[in-house]
Amino acid sequence: MFTRRQFLVMVGGATLSALLGGCAQQQPAKPTPTPGTPTPTPAGTATPKPVGKFTLPALFDLSGPTSGVGVPYSQGAQNCARWINEKEGGIPGVGTLELVGTDYGYKVPEAVSVYNRYKSQYNPSVIIGWGTGDTEALSKFVAQDKIVYISASYSSHLDDPSKTPYNFYPVASYSDQARAAVMWMKEWWDAEGENRAPKLVCAYDFNAAYSRAPIKAIKDIAQSLGFEIGPDQNVGLRATDTSSQVLAMKDYGADFVWFGNTVGSAAVLVKDIKKFDLGAILVINQWGHDENLIKLAGEAAEGVHGATGHYYWGFESEAPGLKTLKKSIDEYGPHDEFPASPFIRGWLNVRTAALALEDTMKKFGEITGENVKKAMESWKDKTIEDNISPPVTYTSTDHRPTTKTLILKIENGKYVMASKGWVEIERKPEWLGW
Repeated sequence: MFTRRQFLVMVGGATLSALLGGCAQQQPAKPTPTPGTPTPTPAGTATPKPVGKFTLPALFDLSGPTSGVGVPYSQGAQNCARWINEKEGGIPGVGTLELVGTDYGYKVPEAVSVYNRYKSQYNPSVIIGWGTGDTEALSKFVAQDKIVYISASYSSHLDDPSKTPYNFYPVASYSDQARAAVMWMKEWWDAEGENRAPKLVCAYDFNAAYSRAPIKAIKDIAQSLGFEIGPDQNVGLRATDTSSQVLAMKDYGADFVWFGNTVGSAAVLVKDIKKFDLGAILVINQWGHDENLIKLAGEAAEGVHGATGHYYWGFESEAPGLKTLKKSIDEYGPHDEFPASPFIRGWLNVRTAALALEDTMKKFGEITGENVKKAMESWKDKTIEDNISPPVTYTSTDHRPTTKTLILKIENGKYVMASKGWVEIERKPEWLGW
């Protein structure tokens, strides 16, 4: 019934892992709970229109160049939807949540095709998206169609509502995470480095919008803090050898390297850095480091740093919400292998959508894309999932959810804190949208 390109994640029916080759079969679904009763509507708003079941379409990369992080992300999205239905009785005032997903292979034309099919088939008010290239390409369409688009791309290009009014995501942008990383580098250098300007090199896939997204922001803040910037190094998302790039960074004398790809090519780079004894501190963006990097790179991963907008596995004492996610894995899977931390991002995106739908019904009594957008733009210090990520604030003029970032470090095969808690970037008006 299912092809590699297209699948349905019917919450309460077939689970995502069962539809992915190589993943374990899930436990039989529990009966779908009775949809919740709509909550009373504030005076002066429309009479609530019960939904009963809300279909939430999603785009996933399960087979393309970012599938290494796309698969655990999709598992987190699926588990969250099922948890909401089976453990929480659905979305208050809305009903059950049906998550429908399609593998678009990280191809922009395919994403546009899937989007058009979703629009005609479901007339959605909210869609869960994935990559930067496709999300930025679709931004003009979702604005025209008034569909809230909650992406796994955290590109700052999506933060300015005057240009992308229907785009949202729940953690700090790539640019703000990178700015925080550079600030951390400078703090480290001032305490531990030499009495000279530190040297920074950016390595990333020149052809990937996701990888390119924060580079301007990195160089801008690095130059303002007195860094010297070396030649950028082009590393493809599917790179299998980075010897020439590492040797070029060594020849330049890099003290710090920012890497902007996903985990597969990050593991290759990490091994070559160790092989050629680069001697620089490597800091990787959020999608380029997780527990799979430790598995793939082995001892070479020791000392590697990474930026993140949320806590990873292992920080349950700081983020109690992670315990809920682990319970969902115990019950729903995947059971063949514990998923890496991108799972958390899939959960956060679906939870963000569910909270937005709940608030929309409370405020307006009817779910439309326009109403969901207004509801989200009223959020101030909104908790998404019990301290896993910082509280979110959106306004009608600023869709930056938060400007807080953690810098983690791999030590003895596990993640530990490198920064002193959250590194907060000033919410400067001039940094909106880039």
